[in-house]
Amino acid sequence: MTSADSDFADHHTLADALTAERPLHALVSALYRVSGAPVAVIDLRGGVLVSVPARAEWPTEELVAASPPSGGPVAGSMLRPVELEGEPVAVLCARGQDVPPTLLSFAATLAGIELSRRHAILSGRRELLGQVLEDIIAGRPSEEEGARRLSEHGLDVHKAHEIVVGSVACPPRRLRSYPWNLHTLLTQQHDPHLRAVVQDRVVLVVPEGAGLFVAKLCHEHLTSLGPDARVGVSKARVGVRGLRLGYFDARNALAEGYGVHVHRTQDLTTALLIASLEAGLPLSDLAAEALAPLLEYDRKNGTSLVTTLRRYLAEDGESEATAAALYVHRNTLRNRLRLIEELTGRSISSPSSRTHFWLATSGLELRTTADLSSLLDGREPE
Repeated sequence: MTSADSDFADHHTLADALTAERPLHALVSALYRVSGAPVAVIDLRGGVLVSVPARAEWPTEELVAASPPSGGPVAGSMLRPVELEGEPVAVLCARGQDVPPTLLSFAATLAGIELSRRHAILSGRRELLGQVLEDIIAGRPSEEEGARRLSEHGLDVHKAHEIVVGSVACPPRRLRSYPWNLHTLLTQQHDPHLRAVVQDRVVLVVPEGAGLFVAKLCHEHLTSLGPDARVGVSKARVGVRGLRLGYFDARNALAEGYGVHVHRTQDLTTALLIASLEAGLPLSDLAAEALAPLLEYDRKNGTSLVTTLRRYLAEDGESEATAAALYVHRNTLRNRLRLIEELTGRSISSPSSRTHFWLATSGLELRTTADLSSLLDGREPE
């Protein structure tokens, strides 16, 4: 057999490994057999995904630190990057320098192909789950229909779950494609927790009590993708309706700022604002219609009734504080409030009217649902 024939046979042996029941393990085993050198695949977090022999010791920190490899040996091993969708996610290591470079590179390419195949399967499942969660957040399916659709993804809505929502400044494609856990690709038929991307945010559904732990891991992963990573955690609830409320819980916690934040008790009016955004309601148009008499009066007379109303609500209806903030006399404020009541036909002292006015002035100030989304994510409206 010529050298070329031997090389072809070795390449063919490696390629055949991808048809095995455990393709990556079979690939590493095949490379070990044809080269005689211990081989391992190590993810960039330092976890040994596969090693043959199994008990071989690897200086993972040193090997990972050398990624992407420069071509020369590192800690007595030859290295090649394993890429997924064009990004290195692991390193293929062969101890010694006897493995032909072309064979090692071919093996690394095959390892990337196998990871890509597994990743595509999981990504497809997450896309389907994302569609289900989007429908639930929007309140489209009934409790029974939502439960049925979630059960197809292995979720029992009769058990309590927490919702984790994370966001980060990075391209949406990268957020959807990043393989958070290579062990999941190799050893699991499903993610350990239901995970999907909904409206360019990561959404995870986790069992009661696991939310904070998973949120910290989520934040760690998001930080590696881009700046300003933030994660919110909901309280535990049961049922389809509970999942929907949990999403709003986590979104509300997300607005606390960068890092990980657990849900806090939120005002119903805040929840209504969030719900109106998720339902796609034209909040700014509704707000402008609700405040039309005041806006028209301000336009014609050069007054500031809407500003006065907004400040009065911000000061929790305290007249003295409102007058001081507006630099007007209390009698002037009293006259303005009386005029607001006359023009709108609503008593400003009524709790329901205050809720109405708060929603209207907030929606008008934010202008668009995009601005509202920015505010809920802790960013100032543009």
